[in-house]
Amino acid sequence: MSESNAHLRAGNAERDAAVAELQRAAQDGKLTPAELAERTAAAATARTYGELDALLADLRPPTEAAPVRLQQVEAYPPAPVYQRTPNPPATTRPGFSLADPLILNAGFSGAKRTGPWEVPPFLRVQALADTVRLDCLEATASSEVIDLEVLPGAATVLVIVPEGWGVQCDRLGKTWGTITSKVPSQAAWGNPLIVARGSVGLGTFKARGANWFDRRRLGQDR
Repeated sequence: MSESNAHLRAGNAERDAAVAELQRAAQDGKLTPAELAERTAAAATARTYGELDALLADLRPPTEAAPVRLQQVEAYPPAPVYQRTPNPPATTRPGFSLADPLILNAGFSGAKRTGPWEVPPFLRVQALADTVRLDCLEATASSEVIDLEVLPGAATVLVIVPEGWGVQCDRLGKTWGTITSKVPSQAAWGNPLIVARGSVGLGTFKARGANWFDRRRLGQDR
């Protein structure tokens, strides 16, 4: 990258692509878990192409000059094939376009959705250093299939769903993290299915139904 380009501002797509490249380098044995966690945190807060380049420079062959590329993720069938557009319509609420998902990013403080809320068709979450909590027990879903994109992190993504909902994790990867689900992978008739995809990285993904504390909080403990 030329010195002039090094000062250009990087966006979410470039930061996500850099994290994906760091994940591949760790899988190839080029980074230790501690180095991966440190560089992932730095990539998530990088502001320029130069800062991202510095995190990746020693992982590439000297002759390689290819730009950071987004990791391709297989679309969930039978949903239609979507194409990202650079500028989503201004009238569209976040979460109702693949190009403009509802984003919950837990850096060093948690992020959550709880209580009565509308779950949109497209969500993107990242539990970088603290928990992302998606509590859907009082929520309503706006579509039959909910696309949940998970970006690599080092903390926990927790999904809590009502009885009848489904959570599918087949397209969700990990590095040294863990993925657990106590929810059926298929939804009951008339209920939504959450399709989780992407990678938890060093973090944890958990999907479960209501526990005793949740039912007591909602007045359903009898």
